[in-house]
Amino acid sequence: MPQPIKCTFNLFQEGRTYTGHHRQYILENAIKVCYAPETREKIRLREALGYLGHGRRELAKKLTLAEVGAVKLPDGSFVITENVPSNVTTAFEVHKDGAVEHTQDILETDPGKIVSGLNESRVGGFSWACGGFDGGVGGKTNLTDFHGFDYVMNPGFAKNRGYILESASAANSSFVLESIVKIGGISEIEAEKWLKHWTATAIMENAILQDRLTEQAILEDALRDQAEQQSKQIEQLTNKLKITEETEKKRCRMITETAQKSVVAVPAHILESMLALANEDDFYKLTAFFEAAGRMNMSGLPIGNTHSRKNVPTHSRRREKPEYGSVLAAVEF
Repeated sequence: MPQPIKCTFNLFQEGRTYTGHHRQYILENAIKVCYAPETREKIRLREALGYLGHGRRELAKKLTLAEVGAVKLPDGSFVITENVPSNVTTAFEVHKDGAVEHTQDILETDPGKIVSGLNESRVGGFSWACGGFDGGVGGKTNLTDFHGFDYVMNPGFAKNRGYILESASAANSSFVLESIVKIGGISEIEAEKWLKHWTATAIMENAILQDRLTEQAILEDALRDQAEQQSKQIEQLTNKLKITEETEKKRCRMITETAQKSVVAVPAHILESMLALANEDDFYKLTAFFEAAGRMNMSGLPIGNTHSRKNVPTHSRRREKPEYGSVLAAVEF
């Protein structure tokens, strides 16, 4: 029986710059899924199965596969597939520093023998199959459940392999095929069939990834354009606000100067209402003030150069001098 494969990687160290999904996993969420009762039971019962590539899960459009399933082809027809696992997760831990450790028992199945040969050839690695929301590039990815680790050509985390990547030799297809036949103990025809299937799955996954990256780039461009438009709108609103503030200052200055030059003294609270004029109360104050001012008889007051003083009628008993009230007290309100 093949030796178990132990792997360690870190959620915050994808190990890729130009390739990969670049997902941002939430540590607390990953820990919660890892130690959920259903996950621990699945591992204890050896039901966290893995397959040669993610292709079978993607074609079936579900993470839990039956032994035999019907897959719908693009032309509408169906094909029956046997979903033979290649490995099973026997240990799975997520630590508080983001380190993830897992152990895979390689099964005595044809896909399992392929996995043994590929791992021995230092080609490919493991990738977990989890349900949840894929945030894509730059978004937060939220996991909901764990279903196992599949063996894929390009693992999302570069270190999620059973060998040291730095010491890997440049393996070509013939070398890999030879290793699979030698280590897996299957015929070259059978090994080549499984290898072609696995390669085709990897190509499909890469195509899907490229489509997602393209969509993400288009979305980023759209968001960038939207941000630029909003910046322009903010700039325009800022300019309008400055103009409005300057207009308001000018209005207040004109009202204040007019009140100071008025022949009628304008009390401070009336001036405040004139400057604010924010509600009905201000309006009624102003209306009452000007009505009171309009009822005043200012014909006897020296308030203009062209004013001609009128004689005050005299009485037979007493001759009174005209008294001119102070302008500041002309209107009390």
